[in-house]
Amino acid sequence: MQILKNLNHAMISKVMIIFILPYFLSVGCYQAGVEKRISGEKEGSACVDKTAKTWTPSVWTDFVRNGPTGTRLPDFSRAGYGMAEKTIPEIKKPLFNVTHVRFGAVPDDGKEDTLAIQAAIDAAAAAGGGVVFLPKGRYDIHQTKTSPYLQIRSDRIVLRGQGSGKTGTILFMGAPGEDGRVRRLGTVSAEIEARSHTAVAVIGPEEGNELAAFTQDVVRGQRDIRVTDTGKFFEGQVVTVVCNDPLIDPAHPAPHKADIPVQLTTPFALSSVQNDTFGASVQKLSWIAGIEKILDAHTIRLTRPARFDQPLRYTPEIFSFNGIHEIGIEHLRIESAWSGGYRHHKPFKDTDGKIIRTAKEQDYLWGGIWISSAVNGWVQDVTFADMTQGIILSQSAQWTLKDLTFTGQEGHAGVTIGWGNDNLVRNVHFHARLVHPVTLTMTASGNVITECTAHYEGRNSYSGTDTAMDFHGIFPFENLFEKMKGFYVCPGGDLSVMPHAGVRNVFWNIEAPAKITGYGDYAKDSFVQTYDFVNTSSKTPATMHEHYPQAFYIGIHRRGNRCVTLAGSTEDGHTRWMTVEGLNHPDIAIPSLYERQRKEAQ
Repeated sequence: MQILKNLNHAMISKVMIIFILPYFLSVGCYQAGVEKRISGEKEGSACVDKTAKTWTPSVWTDFVRNGPTGTRLPDFSRAGYGMAEKTIPEIKKPLFNVTHVRFGAVPDDGKEDTLAIQAAIDAAAAAGGGVVFLPKGRYDIHQTKTSPYLQIRSDRIVLRGQGSGKTGTILFMGAPGEDGRVRRLGTVSAEIEARSHTAVAVIGPEEGNELAAFTQDVVRGQRDIRVTDTGKFFEGQVVTVVCNDPLIDPAHPAPHKADIPVQLTTPFALSSVQNDTFGASVQKLSWIAGIEKILDAHTIRLTRPARFDQPLRYTPEIFSFNGIHEIGIEHLRIESAWSGGYRHHKPFKDTDGKIIRTAKEQDYLWGGIWISSAVNGWVQDVTFADMTQGIILSQSAQWTLKDLTFTGQEGHAGVTIGWGNDNLVRNVHFHARLVHPVTLTMTASGNVITECTAHYEGRNSYSGTDTAMDFHGIFPFENLFEKMKGFYVCPGGDLSVMPHAGVRNVFWNIEAPAKITGYGDYAKDSFVQTYDFVNTSSKTPATMHEHYPQAFYIGIHRRGNRCVTLAGSTEDGHTRWMTVEGLNHPDIAIPSLYERQRKEAQ
C-alpha cells in the first residue's frame, strides 16, 4: 500500500488502483501473492494479469468442509438424466419407421406428415415404448393453423432422426401454434397453455397422490426426512414435494403476508409493486425429487439435499409423481416457415402500418419443443432453425439437453426452464440472435447451464436480441451457470414478478462478451444488469446486483482482457448480497463446479 501513497494524484487517476489480494487457505489457495487489476471505468480497459497463477476459490473449500448448508454453495451434483449417474441410453428396438406402409410418412413430397408420424408414436406407446425412426429428408408437420401437432404422452418413447444438419432429418413446421392465451409458465395445465402447441410436445399427467407429510422441520442441506409413514414409498421412486405458504392471501396479496418468497429473496425488500411474487401463483412451491433409501418406518432419504428451510408451518407434503419417464428426442433438425422481422413484444407491420404478425405469434407461437410433467429424459443433437421459441421445460426434472444449435432468423427464446429442477443444459451454440438465449423463471432450482457459446455480441436495439443469461422473475434460486462464453446477465420479467432471481444462484468461470450494451449507458461494464434499479435500495444502477440476492460470482472475466465489474467495482469481496472471487481472473483451478461436485459425490 506504500506504493499507492507515493503516487501523485494524476498517476492514481490513470492507473486507478493496484491492490494486493492474498488468500491463505488450508485446502488450496488463491496462490497467495500480488494480483494487479485496473478499475474498469472506461469500457475496453485491460484488467487481467496474464502472469497470475491458477487459484482455487475459498467458497469451494468451505463447501467441501460443510456441504450446502447455511448460505454456502449449493449442490448441483445430481443434475441431468438419471441424476448424472447414468449415461443416455442407445435404445435400438422396438423400432417404428414412420415411412413404413403401416404409417405412410413420405419425406420430401411436400405433403402433411403429422398424422403419419403421430401414428408411429402411438404404436410405440401401445407397445410399451420404442424408437420412432425418421429417415433423412423433410417431413412437413402442422402445415396449417388447424392441423395437428406431434405429441408424446407415454413412457419410454424415443423420437430419432438421422442427423441435425441440412441433409439430415427435418421436421418443418409450416404454421404458427394456436392463437390461445399465454400465461405465466406452469400456472395452468399444459392442455390449455398456448405455448404447448409446438412442433413436438411431451406432455405427462400433472396430478399426483398424497403419500406422506413431514413430521419435523427440515433445514437447508438436509436429506433425511421424518414423515408420517414410509409405507407408500419405495427406493428409486420419483416424488413431488409441496410446501404451502401459511401467510399468502391470494385475494389480498401483500409483501408482509409472505413467508416462502421472503426466505427465497432475502435480503431483497419486497414492496407492493411485486404483487405476483407474493401472490396466488406461489402459494404452493413444489419440486421433484427421488427416494434414495427408506431408513425406517418414519424416515426417508431424498436423492438431493433440501435447497431451503422447510419448517412444519409450510405443511410440507410428498406426492407421487405421475408424469412420464424416459423420453428422448435426438438427431433432428426442427425448422419453421417463420420468415423473420422479429421485434420483442411488438407486432410485425408492413410499410402501411398493417399488422402482419401479432406480438404473441412472434414471441411464442413458433415453438420447437415443449416438455411438461416428465422426468429422466433427453434432447440431444437437435438444431432449431428459424424458430422464435426453442425448448420450454416446465414442471420437469432430471432432463439432459445437450449438443443443441440455434440458427437462422432472430427470435425470442432458446432454452426456457420454469417450475423445473435439477436439469442439465450442456453445449448449446447460439448463432441465431435471441432475446433470451437461456431463461430461468418460476422457482426453477438446481438447474445447470454449462459450456454454452453465443456466436454474436451486442444488443440489437430494433429486435431486442442480446447475449443474455435471463432470470425472468418468481425467484428462480440455486441454479448454476458455468463455462459460458460470450454471456452476461441481462434479464427480463415485469415489475410484478421482481426481483429477477431468488437466492444463491452461482456464476462460475464465465467469459463475458467484449461488447456489453445492456439496458443503457449507465450499465457500462457491469456483469449483471436490470432495468428495474429504481426498486433497489439506492434506487440507482449502483445496486443493480440486489436483483440477484446471495449470488456467487466466481472467476468472471471478459473477452479481450477487458474489465468486467460488479456493483461498480473490480474488487473481490463478500457481503450479504453477493460473494465475488477471482473477478477478471480466469485461471480458476476448478473450471467446472458441476463436474467437480459430481466427482466428490462418487
